[in-house]
Amino acid sequence: MVKDPDFFPPKIRPKHKVVDVSALYAGAPTWFSIKLRHGGKFTKLPDIKYIGGEVRYVDYVDINEFYVHELDAILLDLGYPMVRMIEFADESPVIYYHFRIPNGDFQFGLRALGNDQDVINLSKYVALKW
Repeated sequence: MVKDPDFFPPKIRPKHKVVDVSALYAGAPTWFSIKLRHGGKFTKLPDIKYIGGEVRYVDYVDINEFYVHELDAILLDLGYPMVRMIEFADESPVIYYHFRIPNGDFQFGLRALGNDQDVINLSKYVALKW
Protein backbone atom coordinates (compact mmCIF):
# COMPACT_ATOMS: atom_id res chain seq x y z
CA MET A 1 0.00 0.00 0.00
CA VAL A 2 1.37 3.42 -0.92
CA LYS A 3 0.95 6.18 1.62
CA ASP A 4 -1.64 8.66 0.48
CA PRO A 5 -0.83 12.13 1.89
CA ASP A 6 -4.53 12.63 2.65
CA PHE A 7 -4.33 9.75 5.14
CA PHE A 8 -1.27 10.86 7.09
CA PRO A 9 -1.02 12.06 9.79
CA PRO A 10 -3.37 9.75 11.67
CA LYS A 11 -7.06 10.55 11.39
CA ILE A 12 -9.76 10.37 14.05
CA ARG A 13 -12.52 8.14 12.70
CA PRO A 14 -16.01 9.64 12.66
CA LYS A 15 -18.18 8.34 15.48
CA HIS A 16 -20.08 5.12 14.75
CA LYS A 17 -18.22 4.50 11.47
CA VAL A 18 -17.34 0.83 11.06
CA VAL A 19 -14.07 0.05 9.28
CA ASP A 20 -12.64 -3.28 8.12
CA VAL A 21 -9.08 -2.69 9.32
CA SER A 22 -7.75 -5.91 7.79
CA ALA A 23 -8.76 -4.61 4.36
CA LEU A 24 -7.75 -1.05 5.19
CA TYR A 25 -4.21 -2.06 6.08
CA ALA A 26 -3.71 -4.89 3.59
CA GLY A 27 -0.13 -4.66 2.40
CA ALA A 28 0.79 -2.18 5.13
CA PRO A 29 2.09 -4.31 8.03
CA THR A 30 3.25 -1.32 10.10
CA TRP A 31 -0.11 0.49 10.01
CA PHE A 32 -2.71 0.09 12.73
CA SER A 33 -5.66 1.78 14.44
CA ILE A 34 -5.82 3.02 18.00
CA LYS A 35 -8.89 2.42 20.14
CA LEU A 36 -8.75 5.52 22.32
CA ARG A 37 -10.67 5.62 25.58
CA HIS A 38 -10.79 9.12 26.99
CA GLY A 39 -12.70 11.39 29.33
CA GLY A 40 -13.27 8.71 31.95
CA LYS A 41 -11.31 7.38 34.89
CA PHE A 42 -9.90 4.19 36.32
CA THR A 43 -11.47 2.58 39.36
CA LYS A 44 -9.24 1.42 42.20
CA LEU A 45 -7.84 -1.99 43.04
CA PRO A 46 -8.66 -4.84 43.28
CA ASP A 47 -10.98 -4.75 40.23
CA ILE A 48 -9.66 -2.00 37.94
CA LYS A 49 -12.07 -0.79 35.28
CA TYR A 50 -12.28 2.27 33.08
CA ILE A 51 -15.59 4.01 33.60
CA GLY A 52 -17.23 6.94 31.90
CA GLY A 53 -15.79 8.78 28.97
CA GLU A 54 -16.06 7.68 25.38
CA VAL A 55 -14.30 5.56 22.80
CA ARG A 56 -12.89 6.90 19.54
CA TYR A 57 -10.71 5.25 16.92
CA VAL A 58 -7.66 6.74 15.26
CA ASP A 59 -6.78 5.25 11.86
CA TYR A 60 -3.75 5.35 9.58
CA VAL A 61 -1.17 5.17 12.34
CA ASP A 62 2.23 3.95 11.15
CA ILE A 63 4.25 2.49 14.01
CA ASN A 64 7.47 3.45 12.22
CA GLU A 65 6.48 7.13 12.38
CA PHE A 66 4.54 7.14 15.64
CA TYR A 67 5.72 9.13 18.64
CA VAL A 68 3.97 9.82 21.93
CA HIS A 69 3.59 13.53 21.11
CA GLU A 70 1.18 12.50 18.34
CA LEU A 71 -1.25 11.44 21.08
CA ASP A 72 -1.10 15.01 22.37
CA ALA A 73 -2.10 16.26 18.89
CA ILE A 74 -4.95 13.74 18.73
CA LEU A 75 -6.29 14.92 22.10
CA LEU A 76 -6.11 18.52 20.88
CA ASP A 77 -8.21 17.46 17.88
CA LEU A 78 -10.71 15.94 20.31
CA GLY A 79 -11.03 19.28 22.10
CA TYR A 80 -8.76 18.78 25.09
CA PRO A 81 -6.65 21.76 26.23
CA MET A 82 -2.92 21.89 25.65
CA VAL A 83 -1.65 18.66 27.17
CA ARG A 84 1.77 17.72 28.51
CA MET A 85 3.28 21.03 27.42
CA ILE A 86 6.04 22.01 29.83
CA GLU A 87 5.53 25.77 29.51
CA PHE A 88 1.88 25.37 30.53
CA ALA A 89 2.40 22.69 33.18
CA ASP A 90 0.58 24.67 35.90
CA GLU A 91 -2.50 25.17 33.72
CA SER A 92 -2.73 21.87 31.85
CA PRO A 93 -4.18 18.65 33.21
CA VAL A 94 -1.78 15.80 33.81
CA ILE A 95 -2.54 13.09 31.30
CA TYR A 96 -0.96 9.64 31.29
CA TYR A 97 -1.11 7.39 28.25
CA HIS A 98 -1.31 3.62 28.42
CA PHE A 99 -1.97 0.78 26.03
CA ARG A 100 -3.47 -2.58 26.80
CA ILE A 101 -1.65 -5.67 25.61
CA PRO A 102 -3.61 -8.23 23.56
CA ASN A 103 -5.94 -10.26 25.75
CA GLY A 104 -4.85 -8.23 28.77
CA ASP A 105 -7.19 -6.67 31.27
CA PHE A 106 -7.02 -3.33 33.04
CA GLN A 107 -5.51 -4.97 36.12
CA PHE A 108 -2.42 -6.60 34.58
CA GLY A 109 -2.48 -5.74 30.89
CA LEU A 110 -1.84 -2.00 30.94
CA ARG A 111 1.54 -0.69 29.83
CA ALA A 112 2.83 2.87 29.99
CA LEU A 113 3.00 4.87 26.77
CA GLY A 114 5.05 7.89 27.70
CA ASN A 115 8.35 7.75 25.82
CA ASP A 116 10.16 6.26 22.83
CA GLN A 117 10.99 3.02 24.65
CA ASP A 118 7.30 2.52 25.40
CA VAL A 119 6.50 3.00 21.70
CA ILE A 120 9.08 0.31 20.87
CA ASN A 121 7.28 -1.97 23.32
CA LEU A 122 3.95 -1.18 21.62
CA SER A 123 5.49 -1.92 18.22
CA LYS A 124 5.99 -5.57 19.18
CA TYR A 125 2.23 -5.95 19.45
CA VAL A 126 1.50 -4.03 16.25
CA ALA A 127 3.71 -6.54 14.42
CA LEU A 128 1.34 -9.26 15.66
CA LYS A 129 -1.63 -7.40 14.08
CA TRP A 130 -3.83 -7.69 17.15
